[in-house]
Amino acid sequence: MRKNTVADLAIFGGPRLFTTPKPVGQLDAPPVEDYLALLRIPYDARYLSNDGPLVRRLEDKLCEYHGVRHCLAVANAALGLTMLMQLFGQGKQGEVIMPAFSYRGLPHFAQWAGQMPKFCDVDPVTQGLDPAAVESCISEKTTSILVVCNFNSPGLIDELCAVGARHNIPVILDSVYGLGSSYKGKLLGGFAHAEVFSTHATKLLNGFEGGYITTNDDDLAAMLRWQRTFCLHGLRPPAADKWPHGLGLNAKLNELHAAMALACLERLGGVIERNKARYEGYKAAIAGIPGLSLMPYLEDKTEKRNYEMAVLDVDKSWPLTRDQILALLKAEGAAISPYYSPPLHKSPHSPAGMTPPDLPVSESLATRFVQLPVGEMVTLDDVAAVGAFLKFLHGHGAEISPRMRKAA
Repeated sequence: MRKNTVADLAIFGGPRLFTTPKPVGQLDAPPVEDYLALLRIPYDARYLSNDGPLVRRLEDKLCEYHGVRHCLAVANAALGLTMLMQLFGQGKQGEVIMPAFSYRGLPHFAQWAGQMPKFCDVDPVTQGLDPAAVESCISEKTTSILVVCNFNSPGLIDELCAVGARHNIPVILDSVYGLGSSYKGKLLGGFAHAEVFSTHATKLLNGFEGGYITTNDDDLAAMLRWQRTFCLHGLRPPAADKWPHGLGLNAKLNELHAAMALACLERLGGVIERNKARYEGYKAAIAGIPGLSLMPYLEDKTEKRNYEMAVLDVDKSWPLTRDQILALLKAEGAAISPYYSPPLHKSPHSPAGMTPPDLPVSESLATRFVQLPVGEMVTLDDVAAVGAFLKFLHGHGAEISPRMRKAA
């Protein structure tokens, strides 16, 4: 519904802009007939888990897509990251260097792996780990470096891998937001020691739930396959001698989820095209609104981007705060959130008793951004409606802000 007066705002009792919630997840889905046709294969064979035919087919197709030797499907990306951090810990209770401006689950995964997070500041342009900051964080406790490839940029991968190589420290790429994106002309998947991707329903490739690890390291791949199936002794690979402290767990992906991921993999190009159309729609919708911009994708004609997210950058000159914009949009039915806020070192996800380091770039970035609705449940008309709503907020901000403060 178009807003004509401040009283029309849902936060003040007016009708909502969206009658159904508009999410920030991708939520792609193939025709149900395509999914069921794939599902019949393991169902008829009664082969529903334990490295089934669809899991193997998915792994083969993803190896081809990423141009890597190995792909290992896992029950979720969190397990993939945890397994790698646990292996690279080599039985030592150490530290994993990770960005403070990142996903709130990362410190938990490190602790499950027997490690502690070492929060590090980020580069203000790529918003990924700053190589110089990483170098200063390295100590005798460091067991691995977790590099997060953000939605708008893979980050400084070569420089960060060089830091790891100088200190003989493994580098892991969290490429959950990097599927379909490239670095120096090559799709993500074959960089560092290993990369981890997600096939959660909200991500670019929908497998309901799940994830996968890509690597070109034959020994590491063999160890991860053993690790994801409880480290059963009958399957022990020679590579286990390199990682004698590796712990087994049940990280297998089932056939129902693999079927969904396979069906959606065929649709990936179309999903990226529609993402780009939504992103361009947002750019056009807010182009004339002073103090607002979209976080840019770091463009290069030789590089690919997936346009998975649209993140609003709110200038301090705007008449409403970032958090006020967030509350107003939520009230209208936008199922959104701030982007990486608060930073991990100042969040409840930081381990108890840890003294927060001084990370000025992360702390500044965490005050600026709002995720806007995206994905297959959001139309270009919805994008235009959000733009018109933001324009209304700008024109009436002087009236809205004190009313919100009074209501609080």
